Amino acid sequence: MIHDEDRSALIHELANAFAQRTEIDELIPFVAQRLREALPASGVSLLLLDEQRNELEFAYNSEGNTQAGHRLVGLRMPADRGVAGAVLRQRAPELIINAQEDRRHYPDVDRKTGMDTGSMLAVPLFAGERALGVIEAVRRSGEPCFTAGDMAMLEQLAHSVAIALENAGRFGAIKAAADQLRAEVDVLRRQLARQDHFSEIVANSAPMLEMFSLMEAAAASSISVLIEGETGAGKELVARAIYRTSSRAKGPFMALNCAAIPDGLMETELFGHRRGAFTGALEDKPGLFRAASGGVLFLDEVGDMPLAMQAKLLRAIEEREVTAVGDTRPHKVDVRLLAATNRDLRAAIAERSFRQDLYYRLAALTIKVPPLRQRREDIPSLASLFLRRAAQQHRKRIDGLTPEALDLLTQFDWPGNVRQLQNEIERAVAVARDGDAISPRHLSPELVASQVKRPTTAPQARAYDATPPVSVLSGSQVSLAARLAECERKIIAEALNQHNHNVSRTALALGISRITLQKKMKEYSLRSL
Repeated sequence: MIHDEDRSALIHELANAFAQRTEIDELIPFVAQRLREALPASGVSLLLLDEQRNELEFAYNSEGNTQAGHRLVGLRMPADRGVAGAVLRQRAPELIINAQEDRRHYPDVDRKTGMDTGSMLAVPLFAGERALGVIEAVRRSGEPCFTAGDMAMLEQLAHSVAIALENAGRFGAIKAAADQLRAEVDVLRRQLARQDHFSEIVANSAPMLEMFSLMEAAAASSISVLIEGETGAGKELVARAIYRTSSRAKGPFMALNCAAIPDGLMETELFGHRRGAFTGALEDKPGLFRAASGGVLFLDEVGDMPLAMQAKLLRAIEEREVTAVGDTRPHKVDVRLLAATNRDLRAAIAERSFRQDLYYRLAALTIKVPPLRQRREDIPSLASLFLRRAAQQHRKRIDGLTPEALDLLTQFDWPGNVRQLQNEIERAVAVARDGDAISPRHLSPELVASQVKRPTTAPQARAYDATPPVSVLSGSQVSLAARLAECERKIIAEALNQHNHNVSRTALALGISRITLQKKMKEYSLRSL
């Protein structure tokens, strides 16, 4: 029997020990084990309240039989059932002499552990007015019953446990925020290392205007989006534009190139890991799902994800929770998923290299990014943008593009799409002298050779040089610049009509700023209503 002085000293010692634990995953087992020793009890369980689902979950169970105790971890029951539900509702502890005679006793517990529960203590955990959970202590049938003194001690300790849990929760939230910030910084460093200089989508062509319409729909909803397109076409730019104009724009944007991550590291990249989960895991890592909580997770080249990982990704999407490598407890996540691929995923499904159920989860809305050869009207604008940026980077004054160079650029097929065009312009600026205009002699041999091989009546040239209205030609030859200007005027006019002459929405659809659109409207005598 414990004397009052000894009991007070024990309560003081345990309260101090609980307060020193700031990691909730360390605190919970420590509390259960020390309380089991102090009472003493056959077993002590901590049940935490899931307020969203109104359920009590066994967070930890300390018993002499370790295997039996582990069977309870993760077991859930409605928060209004069982002895635990009763004490939580009444906000008062209970001492039960024989649990087998109490109709509230939850029978699944004994079935899981193989224990024949006799006497029981149940004490609610409250932090102010907020319910946190319940502590239950049990003794087997035939063992001495708990006493009123045992219940008083557990009730006093429950107050210390509740404070420790609340503090550990706050510490965990701060740590999670720091981990998320660290993960965001890591992703930003990767992006800077790739030297991706795109900051906006330049688009005036009809295929791109159609794509913008789908992007607007995607930004206004919360469904998953699959972005399809060739390598270098700008799939990540589309994903970022959807993110920036969506309700999640204030949250993080986390990106992962599935093709660049080794199979063995993809799970820890997405779901995180616990310290010591494997060799080299020196600290906890939250993973991109948790780091992107409240924002967007972009999975680039998702078609290259291994089948085993596809199953885990599907489970994370459906359950809206992830379990870190080396952890036993899942974490709820609030993430919108955007994915991209340069593969034909339907063909991959037929080849059984991609899961059909995952495809339908990812492709609630599909957006196809047209290759550059199908939107040649955008090449002059893109080339000018890249030229300005490259000139600034190289600190050179470049006097634009010659008509001959522009002809070569607009007629080339660009198998590497926008990324290849950007590289071509950067190369041209690098070899040009200060004050030069970019001409064919500055372009790569591959580009110049393609024009030599291309017949003058090539279908691509005819499609690009579509005859402008008669009023513009007036029966005589017109310069390329004049034709481009007429095409631009027509596209802007059509876009204004489509968006009821709303300047802001039209600028977004065209992929240009509002100020640029207003200048173009003034230049082409187009008025908003």
